[in-house]
Parts: sequence; C-alpha cells; structure tokens
Amino acid sequence: MNKRFLFFIGLFLLLVFLLEWSAPSKFVWKPTFSHTDEQPFGCSVFDTLLQKSIPAGYQVTRKTFPQLEREGYGKNPHAFLVQTVDFSPTATDLRAIKELLKGGSKVLIATSSMDCDSLSKGTYVTITGSSGFSPQWVQASIENHDIPFDTLEWCDQVPYPAGTYAVYSAITGQNVSVNGKIQCDTLVKCWVEDEDDDSLGGYWQSRLVSMKYGKGELFLSCEPLLLTNYGILDSQINGLIFRIMSQFRGLPVVRVEGYMPKSEEQASSPFRFFFQHRALRWAVYLALLGLLLFCVFYARRRQRVIPVVKEPDNKSLEFVRLIGTLYHQRHVNRDLLQKKYDYFCETLRRQLMIDIEDLASNADIVRQIAQHTGLETAEVQTIIDRINRYLGTQDELTDAMLRQAIDNMDKIINNL
Repeated sequence: MNKRFLFFIGLFLLLVFLLEWSAPSKFVWKPTFSHTDEQPFGCSVFDTLLQKSIPAGYQVTRKTFPQLEREGYGKNPHAFLVQTVDFSPTATDLRAIKELLKGGSKVLIATSSMDCDSLSKGTYVTITGSSGFSPQWVQASIENHDIPFDTLEWCDQVPYPAGTYAVYSAITGQNVSVNGKIQCDTLVKCWVEDEDDDSLGGYWQSRLVSMKYGKGELFLSCEPLLLTNYGILDSQINGLIFRIMSQFRGLPVVRVEGYMPKSEEQASSPFRFFFQHRALRWAVYLALLGLLLFCVFYARRRQRVIPVVKEPDNKSLEFVRLIGTLYHQRHVNRDLLQKKYDYFCETLRRQLMIDIEDLASNADIVRQIAQHTGLETAEVQTIIDRINRYLGTQDELTDAMLRQAIDNMDKIINNL
C-alpha cells in the first residue's frame, strides 16, 4: 500500500512539473537590471550579447565607483555603465567619478531620476524619466488608435550619420537637463508636441547628452529601460544601443551593478534559481506538499504508544533482611557478632575520630566514649569486655547472648 501511494504521488508531481514547464512563462515588467534576470528589464541577455560584441572586453561588477577607483581602474582608461531607476550619488561617489574621468575613462549614467549639483562647479543636472512599463497602457493606446511611439533622433556626429528610432512612449524617458557653464552636447533628442499651446508646435527634449571632463567624457541618459534585455532584442532599439556603446571607442566596458535597486540584492539561497522560474517554483511547492502528505499518512500508520518505564525498586533493605534471616536460621552467631562489631568500631572512628584497634585495653578511649554518650565508664568498659570475650573464645554463643551484645552496641551508638 505504501509503495503504491508513493508511486502515485511521484507520478502526480511529475505530471504537474511537465505541465508547468510547458506553460508559457509570465513576463515581469519590473526593472531590475540584474545580470541574472532574464525578464524584459533584466540584463542577462544584454550582458551576454555585449560580451561577444565588444572586442576590448566586457564585465559586470557589483562594486561601487569608490571601490573601483581604489582598485586602480583609473590608472588605465575604462568605460563604465550604470543603469538604475534612481541615481543618488554621495559625495564619495562623485569624487570617485571625477577621478576616473580625469584619468581618461568614460562614464555612462542611465537613470530615470537624478538631481545633482556637485558634479561640476556651477552645474546642476536633472534627469527625469520612466521607472516602469505598463503593457496595459500600450494595449489601451492601440485600441484608442493612438500612436504610443516616440521618435528618438540621433544627431549628426562625425563619422556617424543621423538616425531615427521608434520606441514605445511607455518606456522612454523625458528629459536630461544640464544647467551651467560646462560644455554639453546633445546626442539623442526627441520632438514633443506642446499640448498646452498648439501655436508653439512643440519642443525638443534631450535624451542623451555628453560632456567633457578632464581627459574623459561623461554621458547622461534618461533611457535606462532601453539598455536591457528588451532593448537589445528589439530590432527597432538595438541599433540605438550599439551606437551608444560605440561612444566608448575601443575601451573595455565595466557595467556597475552597485547602484541597482536595493530590492534586487542577490539572494544567497540556492533555491533562488528555482523560484525565478514559474515551473520550477511550483515543482518545489508540490514536492513539499507531497512530502507533508507522506509524513502525515506514514507517521499515523507507524506510530506506537511509548510505554511508561517503571522506576526500579530499591532491594537493598530486602537484601539485608535476607542475609540477616540466613544468619539467624543457621545460627552463625559469632560471625554475625563480628560483623556488627566491625560496623560499631567504624561508626566510632567516623563520628568521634577515635582509633579503636585496641579498644579493650585503652582506658582513655573508653573514657572518651563514656563522655560522648553520657554512660558510666564502667558500663562502657563492661560492654566492650563482654563483646571481646565472646569473640575471643570458641564457646557456644547463644541467641540470647548475641542479642544482648548487639543491644549494648546499639545503646552506645544511639547515644553518640
């Protein structure tokens, strides 16, 4: 019965696993920019393609700019790429970015939100963009016969010609604003219709700008959602991505994950891989449920009542009575008197600290016993002499004589 039950449970789990594995996966449109995330706004596919496309090298690290700067990345120029929803650099981060730029490195920061006034003296940077994507909004726009696309234009840049790229408005940013005396070039821009004043027609929004800093170059973009798996697999967007990466001009690229959303910290559990896939996740759930059912049914069949263990009886007193009865029946009176006398002497040695090896001939010891017991010295001496006489002769020792000798020794012990 148990083997049949286990067989059906295993068959059921296998069937559910195959059904879940064959079911189409559900897309999660939450931006993570994680190296291990295969969802649209992860970077697993993005990193894989760029590793094969960039000859100088491409790597992903979870370190921050200060850590990279301390490890000597500023000694040799590198290109650094950061994608995050909200980029709020600390003073230490900004100092490290400046040191890297001074050494000839290039830094691309793609974020949906950034406010910074410490990048350069008298310069204020503001980036606004989209932090999420809603497929329902796109579907509703199509049903209403709206055009949910933004046309991103790459400006003329020698030796590259101008180009246009159609991108869903739901995943594009809004604007990159740099106010100050620093020289800034707009690489990607977008024409936006002015809904408040039709007479103006519209205005241009900067989506990717570059600025020289020291020997290096800083790029700021409000399009982090494009630099993901979704963008690299979209034929309308991947051309724009590769043109952006071409700005690094042969430098080894380091993608920095140290500024990703905090909720996307790498999990340390080995079950992380299973829970990332719907089919494997349900397989784990069903396996745990089957194991629980197995434990419930199998434990109910196999459980036994634990018997109450009775405490062993103390047989010492019974043993003493048995030995005493044996001596009494056989009338081994002298041997019994010898054992009682030995016990009597040991009691005096333990309680009075008196050495009584020659008790009969030592008057001082007899006197000490009499003082502790309150008996007469002559009486104590008579008791001890009588016992020694019984033990020293081979004459018959009657029961009455044995009883009298033992009673006298008990009298002395009870008065100590």
